[in-house]
Amino acid sequence: MRFSAAPLRELPPVTRALAALFFAGWLAEMAFATRVNVAFGLVPYLFIRQFWLWQAFTYIFIHAGFWHFLFNAFMLWMLGSIVEPEMGPRKFLVYFLACGAAAAIVTAAWTPGSIRPVIGASGAVYGLLGAFAFLHPKTTVYFYFIFPMSARMMAFLLGAVEFVMTLASPGSSISNVTHLGGLAAGLLWLWAERRWRERPAEEIPDPEIAEREEIDRLLEKISRKGQSALTGRELSRLDEYARKNGGRA
Repeated sequence: MRFSAAPLRELPPVTRALAALFFAGWLAEMAFATRVNVAFGLVPYLFIRQFWLWQAFTYIFIHAGFWHFLFNAFMLWMLGSIVEPEMGPRKFLVYFLACGAAAAIVTAAWTPGSIRPVIGASGAVYGLLGAFAFLHPKTTVYFYFIFPMSARMMAFLLGAVEFVMTLASPGSSISNVTHLGGLAAGLLWLWAERRWRERPAEEIPDPEIAEREEIDRLLEKISRKGQSALTGRELSRLDEYARKNGGRA
């Protein structure tokens, strides 16, 4: 199966709106820099200690530098044009924001005392990578635009790389744990959703069969112990059944 990104004018509505917010966040970061990064980026210390919970969402839209913005916007364009039509706009938006927020929580938990702002949509974008790999696991993709492999293998390899980089470069300017958190959150969401859909439906007993089984048990009790062994409620149940079916027990 082959996919290609939609032309800009044909982008799905949520993907187009998110791209516009990326652009606005990049302009705001250029204009106000540190103030925007501290107030709307993800600062783990402020997020945990001061309960600046809005940062779990606003940091997604702030980008430092043109290339940072361009890369995430490009990935959103490529993946959103495929994933949004399959999920639907509302679910896609909730999924995207949830992956970004989950990545923020993982990042803050990993470095709870950090005062360095984390900004950018990479955590949410990695969630979209996970969605693409989950929905189209056997589709051939090109890792780093060079090495052909299945989408499932790409997701596994990216997860492994981000995990190793998280442990090997704790002071890096690139927050690999954010990428890892977004990817893991997206895969967990979709796995849980699939398991929920595939759960066996609970069998609803046929009321007529259940009633007949109940009457058979009462009749068997009479045959073994005599009618005197029945309780008043059981006798009433037999009478009710007999009246309904044209007779008397």
